[in-house]
Amino acid sequence: MLNGDTQEFRQLATKPRSYYFNIYGGVDHWLDCPNDDFRMTTFYCDNETDSRVVWQIGHELISLFNGASILFDKNHRKASVYKLLYQGNSVDFVPREGVSALLGKPLVHQHLIDESLRNGASSSIKFPLIHLATEKKDVYFILKYLDMEGSWTTYYKLMEAVETFAAQKHIYLGTVRAVKIAFTNTANNFSLSGFDSRHGFKEITKQNNTKSMLLNEGYEFVTYMAKIYLKEAYFNK
Repeated sequence: MLNGDTQEFRQLATKPRSYYFNIYGGVDHWLDCPNDDFRMTTFYCDNETDSRVVWQIGHELISLFNGASILFDKNHRKASVYKLLYQGNSVDFVPREGVSALLGKPLVHQHLIDESLRNGASSSIKFPLIHLATEKKDVYFILKYLDMEGSWTTYYKLMEAVETFAAQKHIYLGTVRAVKIAFTNTANNFSLSGFDSRHGFKEITKQNNTKSMLLNEGYEFVTYMAKIYLKEAYFNK
């Protein structure tokens, strides 16, 4: 059972479903009217009876969904799993654990995977990204960084990751040098980004005349890089 942007959930519940991340609900069948009861199923939990494992799968998929959402909207309301049901009964809550890893290819027939890929692509660009992130480490890293708190530290790590992946695949990101200088200058200097700075307090004593930027501009810079990379690596073939 999900918390989050119910308007988006309602829209996705009417689209062809992806078995990786199937959202449904939003209708009170007794009263024949809409409600905000939205749920998610995934074939990663098929035949799994360990509730701790199921909770972690749910948390991980939601994390990828949030990362894919924030790639396109910094202020997107994050989703979360607030209740797990097994055969209609509530299962005790288990918080997200610190371990992160690729979910890997699901153990289902290939035709279900192919159907999910087609349906996901027709529903929202987020689903192809989630599908890729279950098996591709570069997409996984990008979405996981975006699910983290938006900060100069997080954005700098994301920039470094995207640049590394792009170099490995020989992808040109088209980064404007002056914009990157403003980004790195702000991210690295305590006098500009405070306790979020990648460098220490001594930087505040140094006069900084290099162009800087706001955190929202930093988000735009790194997500633009990420979009260019993802498009060239996976969606421009």
